[in-house]
Amino acid sequence: MTFLDYPFSLKDFDIPALINRMLVTLMLALLIFALRFFFIVLARRRHSSRAQLNRWRLTSLYLSLFTLIVIALPLWISSLQSVMAFVGIFGAGILIVIKEVILNVAGWFYIIVRRPFDVGNRVKVGDHIGDVLELRLLDFSMIEVRHREDGGQSTGRVLHIPNSLLFTQPLANSSKEFSLYWNEIRVPLTPASDWERARAIVLEVAASVVDRVHESDGRLRAAEERYAIHYAALEPSVFVEYRDNAVWLFLRHLSEPRKVRLITDQFWRTFLARIALEENITLFSG
Repeated sequence: MTFLDYPFSLKDFDIPALINRMLVTLMLALLIFALRFFFIVLARRRHSSRAQLNRWRLTSLYLSLFTLIVIALPLWISSLQSVMAFVGIFGAGILIVIKEVILNVAGWFYIIVRRPFDVGNRVKVGDHIGDVLELRLLDFSMIEVRHREDGGQSTGRVLHIPNSLLFTQPLANSSKEFSLYWNEIRVPLTPASDWERARAIVLEVAASVVDRVHESDGRLRAAEERYAIHYAALEPSVFVEYRDNAVWLFLRHLSEPRKVRLITDQFWRTFLARIALEENITLFSG
């Protein structure tokens, strides 16, 4: 039997009954979304955080749609039989056309259930880095951030990332499980420089500009309890290496992602002022 031979026409539908179902569905939708609006107003009075309000707004939207479908579906079951027969004929083609939509919805379920990130987290998906602004059914938006080597500051652009990319691209979260990560500042010196004195100055400057992290910090405890990861050293450390005809000092310290640019700026301002008073320390410029 071909599609042209299949008995599918408007005669299969009871038009008056169809109109009644549409009116009942519309009334249900108005009632459910009126209740949603009422609860959103209450949420605005109780919560001042914009992130919490956005989360509540999206959650209530999806909950309202789910409730409407559950309540209204029994009204449409009999009318859907002919439609489902039509869908069955073109099922494969429809799946191909809406494959990305299905994957995006599956990605949204993954975000809601697994919680790989939340609003406000700094994440990297593929080559894109940003702070998450909003989670939606088909995509999520984030404010673009430059790579750490370029300062890690916002570009001002808003990126819209399809949820389906979470299944095909690596995801890195810099501010959820591990809100602290190791930042590295590299100081190149000429071979004739007094690198031991320079190393001492780097440590002194780091002690004045780097945020101190203690073992009692709740963020470290959370990382140890959930992932059994232990930070052996919390204080800033300086490593020395000779390469490319220069002596390199590598300062490693724990930092919050959003403070890296500020700490790096403070370090170099203070360090340059200090070595300006030293005769035996010269930066390498090769």
